[in-house]
Amino acid sequence: MNKKNYIITSFILFGVFLTSIFLSGATEKTFQEHLTPLAETLYYILNYYYDMDNVDVNKVIDYGIDGLIKGLGDDFSYYYNVELFKEREIENKGEYGGLGIEVTYDPDARAIKIISPMYGTPAWKAGLKAGDLIISIDGTPVKDISYLDAVNMMRGEPGTIVKLTVLRNDEILEFKIKREIIKITPVKYGFVETEMGRIGYVRLTQFNQPSSKKLEEALQKIYDKGVTALIFDLRDNPGGYLDSAIDVASMFLESGKLIVTVEPRVGQVERYVSKGNNFQNVPVVILVNGGSASASEIVTGALKENNRAVIIGERTFGKGSVQQGFPLSNGGMVYITIAHYKTPSGNDIHKVGIEPNIFVTGDATKVEHERVVVDYTKEFTEVDTNDPYIKRALEYLLEGK
Repeated sequence: MNKKNYIITSFILFGVFLTSIFLSGATEKTFQEHLTPLAETLYYILNYYYDMDNVDVNKVIDYGIDGLIKGLGDDFSYYYNVELFKEREIENKGEYGGLGIEVTYDPDARAIKIISPMYGTPAWKAGLKAGDLIISIDGTPVKDISYLDAVNMMRGEPGTIVKLTVLRNDEILEFKIKREIIKITPVKYGFVETEMGRIGYVRLTQFNQPSSKKLEEALQKIYDKGVTALIFDLRDNPGGYLDSAIDVASMFLESGKLIVTVEPRVGQVERYVSKGNNFQNVPVVILVNGGSASASEIVTGALKENNRAVIIGERTFGKGSVQQGFPLSNGGMVYITIAHYKTPSGNDIHKVGIEPNIFVTGDATKVEHERVVVDYTKEFTEVDTNDPYIKRALEYLLEGK
């Protein structure tokens, strides 16, 4: 497409966009006022920029869209161009090469922010934590490269080393981490034999499409063995799909119990209630930390406020917003916050988190860095009873306090 045709096409697309927004209920005048400078800028670039032969127009558009989203100041709204969207699809298939961390971009710090390290992965074993800011990758400052370039730099051949410089609470930390093939196993389970009988343990690492089904299968295996209580581990679980959270919460709550309320800016408030289950009604303890976010917090809040579980650990991450993906004509996808959700009692936990019933304090952080090497590709696991969170959960279940 030559430059003249490109300009004509660009303005046609702007016109179509304006019309579609106007028909959806927004005022045409308002959007014309805001979008006209963008169209004018694109026009001047295409017509007057001196070195146009060396300009990648698609890249210009990508940066423009990305700038619109970053201007919201919302960490949870983001834009995936075609390349990054394809990368995300690779991750969603459940196997890829890298470190095993869920990340976002922090525009204020101009750094990669860790939402959560995935359980058992190289990042988890190295001691990376939710909230850490990656400021340099192999000596390259993150502020000097794009988000996609930073993500790609952390990936590489299995067995190779990547060096990360991390900012944590004003302290600079250096990590050398060996890349591995990351095979995402969403559920792990095991048992602990105690004086009160067998206690089941299940860990859910994310809320993707198959995770609720996998959890249901694991719970069935646990209950078939006969357990007197259950420890449900949601630490470092960054969340995922809302419908998966509803399915998971339903596995613990009676039919009709309120799980979450979603309040959008546009449209009606939606209330989601439990579908019910056929599982044994045993005491449940949920383990959480600062990496428990989004769907993890929906389940945690629902079980806590319905008096179905005791929550042990740290205050959760505090992601109470809901994002929706909107596909774009260039093959990219823009995800924007469309709603906030509230717990059954009406609490908006966004940037607040959920407070546990019992805090894990003392040497928890120290022990957490002494990561136990686990095989995160297998579902059945030995339960680490020296883990301070699990140890505290067992104390509560055995002593009732």
